[in-house]
Formats: sequence, structure tokens, C-alpha cells
Amino acid sequence: MEKPITSKYDNHPFDPNDHSHDNDTTTSLDLGNTDSPELKVAWKNRPSFNTDPKFSQDDGGSGNPPPTYDHDAEDFSVDFDKLGSSVNTMLTKSRALVTQYENLRSHVLSSEGTVFGQTSMLPGSSGVYDSYSHSWGKGHDPAPTVFQKPAQEFAAQMNPAQQKTLQSIGAALELFGEYIALVNHSGQVYAAADRHSLFPAPPANGVTG
Repeated sequence: MEKPITSKYDNHPFDPNDHSHDNDTTTSLDLGNTDSPELKVAWKNRPSFNTDPKFSQDDGGSGNPPPTYDHDAEDFSVDFDKLGSSVNTMLTKSRALVTQYENLRSHVLSSEGTVFGQTSMLPGSSGVYDSYSHSWGKGHDPAPTVFQKPAQEFAAQMNPAQQKTLQSIGAALELFGEYIALVNHSGQVYAAADRHSLFPAPPANGVTG
């Protein structure tokens, strides 16, 4: 019989002949909500800066654009070409990240019921024919392997942790999407301000000099 291969990373390898922990109970950690979001990129193309920005109830409570002010603002400039290119770059990266996340999420959720060996079984046998007695020996039905129970206990701890990790990744990508939308919205606001900018009215008495 081959000797088991030892690993420096496992200080307590599984011993199928050790039954001292057969009646132990495991307690799952309370990780709260572990539902991972299904993500997609909402924009095929970013909304143009030539489109007036939309303001929601959360932007001031009235649903109307912010009020105007009489005092002058300090000088500033916005490079709309550069800003638009930056938003497009972030959109491209977000699509790649969402695709990778959805592939990982699909793989984890579709395999978590079996990936650790929770359903491992020994094959059954139909019996062996004895040529001397001209009879069939008794076969046996498929039976769980010695790894099935510890695999199920491990899965009970690991699956929620994996689901929580997926949820955290999804939440981070959702925040990234919100950031892209806010940057593009800022570009629309600056562009709208530029379109509505007016020179001050001339003095009432005309210009002299």
C-alpha cells in the first residue's frame, strides 16, 4: 500500500481510520446576507455631455436643478475630450470585470454542491461469477466514501464564505459603476453650465471712453 503524501501546508491531514471526531458537531458562522448580485453594464455608450443632466429627488429634494447664484465663480476649465475618454476607458474595464465576475459567480454557484466531494461514492458491484461453484457472489450497492461526511462539513463552512466573497466583489463593482455614472454626470453638468454661460449685461448708461 502506498504511503500518503504529506503536505507542509496541512498540519492535520484527514485520516480515514480516525473516528474520534465522528460525533462532533460543526457550527456555521453567521455571515449575514450572502446573496451575490447578478451584474451587467447598463451603458453600451456613455450619455453624451451634450445631453442636459438629470436631477433626481436626492439631488436637493425638489427634483429641480440646483439654484443659480449671483456671485462669480473662480476661473476653471474642463477638458471634455479627456474626461469623455476617461469615462469610456472605465466603461471598457468595467465590462471586462463584470464578465470575469459573472463567470466566477456562475462557476462557484453551479459547483458548490459537489466540488469538495460532498457526494463522493464508491461504485457498486453486481457480484463475481465463481466458476467452481457455478454461482454468482453477492454484489454490493454504491456506498458513501469516507471523505463524504468531512467534505459535507467542510462545505457547510466554506460555501457561505465563498458566497460572501462573491457578494463583496459584486458590491465593489456596483460602486465602480456608480462612480462612472457620477463622473459622466459631472461632465454633463459642466457642459450644461458652459452652454448656459452668458456675458454680463452692459452698463445701463452705455460704454464710454
